Amino acid sequence: MCHHKAYHQHWAQHAKHRRRHWENKFGRHGHGRGRRWGYPPVNIEEFDDHYEASVFAAGFYKSDFQVKIKDDLLIISASKAESEIVDNPGMKRQEFDPRGFKRIFELNEKIDKENITAAYEEGVLKIKLPKLAGTETYRKDIDIV
Repeated sequence: MCHHKAYHQHWAQHAKHRRRHWENKFGRHGHGRGRRWGYPPVNIEEFDDHYEASVFAAGFYKSDFQVKIKDDLLIISASKAESEIVDNPGMKRQEFDPRGFKRIFELNEKIDKENITAAYEEGVLKIKLPKLAGTETYRKDIDIV
């Protein structure tokens, strides 16, 4: 008996759960320009009063990045001038594309779009997305009697 179909159904359920969880936390995510999913890798953390997206994009200068908001989309892209790109005929495998990338994320209603900030240091672009007042994470310790 082939378990191939069961395997796919099992992972489809997990993918649905991860997608629902992700959308509830930050918003739907995506990619652009035909790139494989997840290039460059992005980590998103939720804190009580903000989210922080860390884009791992070594090999770029701060001036290569563009971070934009368009309606409910956060668009993160980087590109190099053609004069900066060096073709290497001896390259046998290239997993890092120095030409650039584009990542698009759908923002949820908790994010204060007017106060988003970004900084690039040591190959990581960090984008701070503050939450609107009243949407911060509520925490309370409950006494056990």
